[in-house]
Amino acid sequence: MKLSAVIMLAACLQLSATGYSQRLQLSLNEAPVSKVFSELHRQSGYTFVYTASQLRQTEKVTLDLKDVTLVQALDSCLRNQPLAYTIQDNMVIIRERPLPPPPPIRVAGFIYDENGQPVPGVSVGVKGTTKGAITNANGEFILPEVAADAVLVVSSIGYQPQEVPVSSRPVIKVVLKIAPQALDEKVVIGYGSARRRDLTGSIAKVASVQPEQNMSANTVNGLQGRVAGLFVKQGDSRPGVVPQFTIRGIQTLQTEVGGGSNPLMVIDGLVVDAAGAGANANYNLANLNPQDIESIEVLKDAASSAIYGARGAQGVILITTKKGNFNSKPNVNVNAYWGVTKSVFNYRPLNTQEYGMMFREARNSRISDIDKQLAAGGLTPDQIANLNNEKGLVQAQIDNLELGTADNNWLKKVTPSQAMTRNIQTSVAGGTDKTTYYLSFGRYSEDNAIGKGRFSRYSGKLAVTQKLFNWFKAGADIAISNVLNKDIDLMGSPLSNAMGVRPDTPDSIKYNSDGTYGYWHGLQEHPYARRDGYTSAVRTWNYVGNFFGEITLPKNFSFRTMLAASKSDVTEETFDNPISYMGQARRGVYQNIGNKGLRYTWNNVLSYRYQLDKWRGDAVLGQEYTDNSYNTSGYSLIGFPSTPSLWKPGNASAFDNSYASRNREFRENSQSFFLRTNMSWDHKYLFSASIRRDGSSKLKDFRYAWFPAVSAGWVVSSEPFMKQQKWISYLKVRTSYGITGNIRPLGLTDVTSLLATQTYLNAPALQLNPRLGNPALKWERTRQQDIGLEARFLNDRLSATIEYYSKKTDGLLSSVLIPSSSGGFTSQRVNLGAMDNRGVDIAINYSSAATGANSIKWNVGIVGNINRNRITALRDSIMNYAGYYPGGPMGFVVMGQPVGMLQMYKAQGIDQQTGDIIYEDMNKDGVINQADMIYLPVAQPKFSGGFNGEASWKGFSASAQFVYTVGNKIYNLSDQFARFYGLSDETGVMENMPDWVLDRWTKPGDNSHYPRAVTGPHGAGQTTDWNSRPSTLYLFSGSYLRFKNFTLGYDFAGRVVKNKMFEQLRLYGAVQNVFVIKDKGLKSGDPEQAMENGVQQAIVPMPRTVSIGINARF
Repeated sequence: MKLSAVIMLAACLQLSATGYSQRLQLSLNEAPVSKVFSELHRQSGYTFVYTASQLRQTEKVTLDLKDVTLVQALDSCLRNQPLAYTIQDNMVIIRERPLPPPPPIRVAGFIYDENGQPVPGVSVGVKGTTKGAITNANGEFILPEVAADAVLVVSSIGYQPQEVPVSSRPVIKVVLKIAPQALDEKVVIGYGSARRRDLTGSIAKVASVQPEQNMSANTVNGLQGRVAGLFVKQGDSRPGVVPQFTIRGIQTLQTEVGGGSNPLMVIDGLVVDAAGAGANANYNLANLNPQDIESIEVLKDAASSAIYGARGAQGVILITTKKGNFNSKPNVNVNAYWGVTKSVFNYRPLNTQEYGMMFREARNSRISDIDKQLAAGGLTPDQIANLNNEKGLVQAQIDNLELGTADNNWLKKVTPSQAMTRNIQTSVAGGTDKTTYYLSFGRYSEDNAIGKGRFSRYSGKLAVTQKLFNWFKAGADIAISNVLNKDIDLMGSPLSNAMGVRPDTPDSIKYNSDGTYGYWHGLQEHPYARRDGYTSAVRTWNYVGNFFGEITLPKNFSFRTMLAASKSDVTEETFDNPISYMGQARRGVYQNIGNKGLRYTWNNVLSYRYQLDKWRGDAVLGQEYTDNSYNTSGYSLIGFPSTPSLWKPGNASAFDNSYASRNREFRENSQSFFLRTNMSWDHKYLFSASIRRDGSSKLKDFRYAWFPAVSAGWVVSSEPFMKQQKWISYLKVRTSYGITGNIRPLGLTDVTSLLATQTYLNAPALQLNPRLGNPALKWERTRQQDIGLEARFLNDRLSATIEYYSKKTDGLLSSVLIPSSSGGFTSQRVNLGAMDNRGVDIAINYSSAATGANSIKWNVGIVGNINRNRITALRDSIMNYAGYYPGGPMGFVVMGQPVGMLQMYKAQGIDQQTGDIIYEDMNKDGVINQADMIYLPVAQPKFSGGFNGEASWKGFSASAQFVYTVGNKIYNLSDQFARFYGLSDETGVMENMPDWVLDRWTKPGDNSHYPRAVTGPHGAGQTTDWNSRPSTLYLFSGSYLRFKNFTLGYDFAGRVVKNKMFEQLRLYGAVQNVFVIKDKGLKSGDPEQAMENGVQQAIVPMPRTVSIGINARF
């Protein structure tokens, strides 16, 4: 059988070869083509296949061919005929010859809106090519050498895209229609994407913020005031510091651990806990170049965040970075700006005369008090002797005060006259039909506006996607950043020294006989010496990348696998030189601390999409594994030569034995499985459900947990009874319920009492964990319910969203102190309580009608959040919270009250006769003591948000952004401490004070808010801190309105600059932090600088930056 098949195949091949090589003879005069075919069939044996209609188009031929092949005969016969042929097996198939393409033509066109007005800035591309143009101010475009049968792709933001056939027309007119705003835009959700109109969860999308609207090193700062329910507070003015941010209230007591109440951050599928334990403890969002961001989605409810399970309780922020697009020409973008940053102080230190006046006044007040006590009589001999002795000491302080001739404002002297901000970013993006690419490079630097130092960042990113087959594509996305914090004191502010140093301290540094820094007054450090004697450098290398492969399977299935990783390498070096205040005792101190971390995530997702009549839906089934390792090491060196050129680590003479050299390694991992399904009927009735099972090595007895969610929506505007309601174009009602979790407050060793370590000889060993292990720890769990309403009016120009939410969190994690009798342990992590958050999100946006190129286009938006927080269960009715400030108020968690209560005395005002504070005797026992202190809710605002506006006219554009909070309080710790007029225990000198202390009681009858200046025992309680103890006297409104950003720009492309290579050439100017309106009593610092418990200790105002920049796209 096999042999016969081979013989038949050989015969066929031989026959074919014979037909091709057979020599033919043809001699015909004015013969029809059909006759030629018949003769060729007779001589060659080949069958000719054709239709009669094909031959009607032919002309008669005359041939005189001798000894030619079949191919040569056919070529001669069909020359100048409208036919062609194909030889297949033993057949000659006749077909019509394709017509030659027409020559390319020049196409000009005009783009109008529905009102007949020209539309500038419209992209007009030739489909399938990289050719394109942008309409000018008159809506005109020109495309040279376009194929007559080409198709133009016309697109512009705010309008529906169109495909327009050229059809050999040299002039084309196109009318654009307004696109239904945002309803069909793609929104990134966990492990997938969806159209906005089909969402049943609460997801806010923020497009990439323009650089001039966020002149900051970090991304989150650009989100402030743009998303309802997202509260962002820039608590620190130093460059590179990431602000605090929460979604819909605080949901954990451990705000200082594991990222606190910060939501989960996910960058291109990789979780990066910006302040969590482990590798990403070193991941600072300032490492991410904001201009590489394409969009940011904020997942606020359980329906959207439950897919992240145990990490989604505090909400999720999904960051999608920029990629290239298939079939797009290379697009180059260059953005650069230069700015001047300056701190804007509304106070100053006392000058030399004022300092001397306050010094003497405070002591004379005490002497006057002593004289009154002595005159009143009724004292024992010992009491009289003690008072006279104190009087003599106080008088001696007055007599010994010698003020120098210098009169320096040290706050001004340590503040640079101008700090520079520089930013330059370049990128190129594009793609072919098989490949997309995006490449960027950026450099950002920002000088510290206080003291010295600079934050600088170099960043680069490469993203490539390749279609290897029609059913398979793969890609890689790699971002690298190098960040340097140079000489920025990360542990405090140089202002604390500049504010406290005496104003008569000379400019020159005083030196001791051995060449080390000396002191002019007591032990007060000279500001210049403090600045110059300390150097620091924190360098961070960060690598973030992912590699993926995606397979398109039959039956609408697809499979995607992704391996993502983040690697950080942080080195912190500090050096107190041998002559400095901190270094002179040990002839210089050098410290080196290294932190290295690696987090990788591998997830596999199977997706399915279907459509059956009006039913549409999709489902994802996935698995995810995350591994997180962390290593820290450090050492300290002392004993450096006195020569500055030799102040290098290699020249140290010894290790610092007082510093414990360390080398620690930690590791955690988690395993997850998840399922989600979405479905809709006619885009009218919507349903979604998800479930995730998480397991974490941080836990022991309760390692695994389920996190389900369900949601539904009804597009009311699609119902027949709504069709006649022309005033409303879209109306959707949605609701959701789900459970999410949180264990970020847990450390890596909270469940065990023994830690693995290594001895000096590298032998395995165990050491006692300072914290008693608790194997019964569980996840914090949040049950959240949402009800939302979305509406659009006036042909989508007005949109509004209002949402009510209720979040109930139990199993709150916190540390508690345990008795010393427990075996050397000091604390233990436990689940100890529950809390609620209830509130409303509101977002409203209005856009002007598009009425043509010469009209002003504008839009305004406002977002707001009302949140109420309450502790509903607590192991103890009152617990300490968020630290303690010696001499200041203590933070507490109180049953039935919001998180962030402060304990203080209730001040009733100033006694107009004595000038001392009057405190309310809360328990009516006639004595003012700690039993009279009250608890007050301080930290959390009742209402917060922002509003934004943009306008454009011809080439001009302007934007403004405001942010605000209402209803919170701020405790001004700086103001309280400034009322202490005694000698410092550390320096032996009365510290200088801000000029606001001049606002005080000075004589009987004064109606002042602040008490008199006095030192020593005073007031009704005769204590040294009577007028400077924590009380409501220093409690002020934390409400504020900040004009955060104003930008004005002009686009020269197509107007002044006629060069066709530029799609955009924009020059702009911007001001960051234009002004802030706040409580007049809040004299120091900035309302955003209060810490999580509402205490404000910083006196550094937010700097103002004025910049100019240019953006070119071609």
